[in-house]
Amino acid sequence: MTNLVRIICLAVFVFQQQPSRPTQPTDPMPPPNLDYFVGSWEFDWNVPESPLGPAGKMKGTETYRKVLSGQMYESEIKGEGPDGQFQGRAITSYDDKEKLVSRYELFSFGLSTFKSGTIGGDLGGYYTIFWESAPIKKGGHTVKLKGKTQMLSPAHYRLLTEISVDGGPYTSLGNPWFRKVDAKPGQ
Repeated sequence: MTNLVRIICLAVFVFQQQPSRPTQPTDPMPPPNLDYFVGSWEFDWNVPESPLGPAGKMKGTETYRKVLSGQMYESEIKGEGPDGQFQGRAITSYDDKEKLVSRYELFSFGLSTFKSGTIGGDLGGYYTIFWESAPIKKGGHTVKLKGKTQMLSPAHYRLLTEISVDGGPYTSLGNPWFRKVDAKPGQ
């Protein structure tokens, strides 16, 4: 085959793959796939002082792997923060019927959290998990966390995290970025 014939065949194939109409607001949202998280992600996070710990920079890596069938994931967290090095583990699951994401975290510095919330998205493939934590007892205080996990691109996601101490108003706990370690250039 000549190069011209190959180009024409490719153009016909690509044209046939295009949708026959523009996306409509009534089109159903494609289901989220939490395989998005599988792999290693670097993070950095500037945290304010709170009952959870001192102010400063936290940085490290979280590595996700899929476990069992369905959408259940285990992750290992390794990092360094104002109090030194830390490790953690998390289990994240997704209930497709309820559109509910749940995550249990356990850290070497004595913190464990359970977070859950719904996931929403748009027809462009951007998804956001809207989550809240169960109350956390730490340093004589009751702490609640809430936030959003914004799945922005194949190579980046962001947390927008807020904290409430002893039933007070929610204030920012920082907004860390997560970058895929093995992302390809241009992602």
